[in-house]
Amino acid sequence: MNNERLPRWKFRKQKKLEKRRKRRQEAASNRVEPESTVDREEYERQKAQWEANEVKYKIIETAKKKAREKEEEARKIAQKKWEQTLLSLPLIPSTTTTTTTTTKKEFGLKKKNNHNQILKTFVRSNQEEQIPKRKTYRERFLEQKERQTNA
Repeated sequence: MNNERLPRWKFRKQKKLEKRRKRRQEAASNRVEPESTVDREEYERQKAQWEANEVKYKIIETAKKKAREKEEEARKIAQKKWEQTLLSLPLIPSTTTTTTTTTKKEFGLKKKNNHNQILKTFVRSNQEEQIPKRKTYRERFLEQKERQTNA
């Protein structure tokens, strides 16, 4: 490699990099690491404060987790109690069933009559008056026009 000449741009680049490396090494050797006690004390104080905050955070998070678990357990217990009370409630006898023994024909008639009474409260019969059909805008307009011409 000594015998061969480098192109000018490669030679210049090598020299430039060597100079830069030399400058950096000199700057590093001249650099004095400041070991001031004030900076070290400040660092230690901040580190202790950070660690204390970390401990507080962990305590708070564990307390929150325990509270969530207790709430979940209480919710499950309340759900079980609710289900038990619902299951322990006495059932109200149905209106369609009767306590006396009846024949099949009578039972069918009673059931049918009862069914009709229930339906009458919810469904209107055909005998009642029908709701009048709602008029369109055009129909109302024509009626108004007719009234004006007649008047």
